[in-house]
Amino acid sequence: MSCIVYQTDKKTGVKYAYESTSYWDKDKKQPRSKRKYIGKVDPETGEIISSRRRKNIPANTDNDQNHTYLAAISQLQEDLLEKESQIRQLQTDLTELSVKYNKAEKLFAEIVSSVNTFIEKSNV
Repeated sequence: MSCIVYQTDKKTGVKYAYESTSYWDKDKKQPRSKRKYIGKVDPETGEIISSRRRKNIPANTDNDQNHTYLAAISQLQEDLLEKESQIRQLQTDLTELSVKYNKAEKLFAEIVSSVNTFIEKSNV
């Protein structure tokens, strides 16, 4: 997940924008972030004046991010409901299989007992 981070140079007062992406550092076992420079922030309009590679980004990116987060949350909630439904179905299947297993185990025990009885009668 990435976001825009603003940093102000104390000496010049210029505000810079960076794209920050978080990741998990396995070696240090803690979160880290990588930043990519986007450009300077216009003090009057709040727009990001991009470096050569990017176009100007409007100042109201918070609304876009909020919309993206809300859409992601909604999708995750739908996925969660689907997974919970699958879990309930698997639990029902497990219960049915356990009953069938117990019946098969009893039947197998009866067959083994019958075979042992037959063998004993044959040896006598």
